[in-house]
Amino acid sequence: MDKRFNPLTAAEQVQVRRALAAELAADPAMPIPAVIRTIRNALRLTIAEYAKLCAVSPRTLQDIEREVSSPTLVTAEKLLRPMGMAPGAVARPRSRVPPRGTIAGT
Repeated sequence: MDKRFNPLTAAEQVQVRRALAAELAADPAMPIPAVIRTIRNALRLTIAEYAKLCAVSPRTLQDIEREVSSPTLVTAEKLLRPMGMAPGAVARPRSRVPPRGTIAGT
């Protein structure tokens, strides 16, 4: 646990995890690096601690969070596992642009 924070009680930890789950569920299209950083910060873990927990190197985690590199599917699974999550695809909302070759409104 990050030394800048006082340890949380078990009840506080559950409350933090529920709030985090609600936050992540509210924005399913959030990019994986942002999700990983949000999880790590909510759990009050340093990069080194979270990397050890997820069995990845601290440098890999740092590069992914800074969006210097993209995680492989296996790495993304490892980094999302502490919250019981898995990487997936989210459909983008359809745009209201008419198809090519048609005139809008006809």
